[in-house]
Amino acid sequence: MKKIERLFIIILWTIIVGLSFYFFLDNVAVYLTGYKSKSFSNNPFWVGLHLVGGTLALFFGPIQFSKWLRYKYLTFHRLSGKIYIIGAFIAGLSALRLSIISSCAPCRVSLFILAVLVLATTFFAWWSIKNKNLESHRQFMVRSYICVFSFVAVRIGGIFPLDFLFGQIDDPTFDRTVNEYFFSFVPLLIGEMLMTWWPTLKNIRDKIKVGQTSSH
Repeated sequence: MKKIERLFIIILWTIIVGLSFYFFLDNVAVYLTGYKSKSFSNNPFWVGLHLVGGTLALFFGPIQFSKWLRYKYLTFHRLSGKIYIIGAFIAGLSALRLSIISSCAPCRVSLFILAVLVLATTFFAWWSIKNKNLESHRQFMVRSYICVFSFVAVRIGGIFPLDFLFGQIDDPTFDRTVNEYFFSFVPLLIGEMLMTWWPTLKNIRDKIKVGQTSSH
């Protein structure tokens, strides 16, 4: 079972890092080399700030989850963690501003909420480690990175059409709104279920088994 879990984790991180590089090349690199999105052409400062902060958080985030690096190079783990926190706060604060001016009016609420979640989960991750609560720190770091990666998932969500779930949506604005909300919050919900729901149910199941064994 541990080998299967380890293989699953390796595959998952390979997909995440691969999509992150794809997003960087397709969105960030082209913007920093001169391309300007029509949606945010009048706000290059906030867009640039969001891309820089998001890139720092996106690529320094996976480093935080490496047990080998954490135990072998604790100083580097702490330094990269500080860089991640700075990047996440920059990305979250700039996203708050961009949520007000998004060309997709129905998407502004989801972008605003996601920005708040990035700021909140990152702050609680920092607060937890300052108070030496390692388990809480780990969980909030997972939540924080999921929220950061959700920005990527939203932008490349077109690669994964949702027609099989909701049917074909002809209205482009409504289609984009569904995409924004789905990829903004479903990953966080899945992460929450794996971190809290499943362990809780597993503990209940184990207690039931122990009770049944002791009764015999």
